[in-house]
Amino acid sequence: MSENGRKKAFALIVVLILIGTVMGLAMSYVSLKKGKEIAEERGHPFDKRMARAFALRYTSSIIVISINIMLLIGLLWIYMDTYSKTNSSFMLGLMFFIGVLLIQSLLSLPLVHAMFGYTPSGLGPFGVIPYLFETMALVILTALSME
Repeated sequence: MSENGRKKAFALIVVLILIGTVMGLAMSYVSLKKGKEIAEERGHPFDKRMARAFALRYTSSIIVISINIMLLIGLLWIYMDTYSKTNSSFMLGLMFFIGVLLIQSLLSLPLVHAMFGYTPSGLGPFGVIPYLFETMALVILTALSME
């Protein structure tokens, strides 16, 4: 990859990570605020120490998954662009593959689970670690796809 190509790949990855982080923070803030209001309406006791630990895990999960979603959208865009130039069946397959991963990431958002009435389980840091590995894999794949 040329120096210019590396710079473009790095810039794209940084922009996608920043957009994902901002989106994740916004979704987390809004959903935690709404969740606290609902809990108070139902008369549930509010333990600040537990709430802080939950909010940290919840927010970090949403941020990491949002970053993954943005990286997947970036990869989908790259593969669609390449497919339009080459009509390669391999690129078409990669687009479907990325589409499936995108759906998986969207369904992994704790916000989606909460919308259907499910609460996050007590996995602690193990709830977010798999998504961090997915993020690393997507960053590598994005950099390689920009070559």
